Amino acid sequence: MGSIGTALARKCRGAFDMPVIYHNRSRNEAVEQELGAKYVSFDELLAQSDVLSVHAALTPQTEGVFNAAAFRKMKPAAIFVNAARGSMHNENDLLEALRSRQIWGAGLDVTNPEPMDKHNLLLQLPNVAVLPHIGSATEEARGGMARMAAENIIAGLKGEPLPHPIRK
Repeated sequence: MGSIGTALARKCRGAFDMPVIYHNRSRNEAVEQELGAKYVSFDELLAQSDVLSVHAALTPQTEGVFNAAAFRKMKPAAIFVNAARGSMHNENDLLEALRSRQIWGAGLDVTNPEPMDKHNLLLQLPNVAVLPHIGSATEEARGGMARMAAENIIAGLKGEPLPHPIRK
């Protein structure tokens, strides 16, 4: 429940009065108090979510975590949304979960691999929405990215540690 997850939770709670549950490495008690959000285990998150929206860092613990076993634990009416990193979900397992109706649908802002092949079978399913990963296409975000790149270049030229290292 970082800044992006919290922003989404506020919108879901405010606009749709959705109950908010979440799983994270640590609890976010401020969001729990503000939104009545409930911290749950990962298995509880899978079993209880109607819409499971992923906004997490890619780490060895999160890579491939949304796989066949995870999709089997989800509700048949659940929608899986990945707006984090494509390699957090196994695309073949997701395809099978959608085809077999283990889950109802998927919204993907990221794919695995990226870019997605134009013949990917997910693109043929009526219960899948795939969007280009362009959330950063704002003047503010692009300006910030340019600033960070410049800071990295300057630090690199000075032989200093990069202030903004690139992580997978």
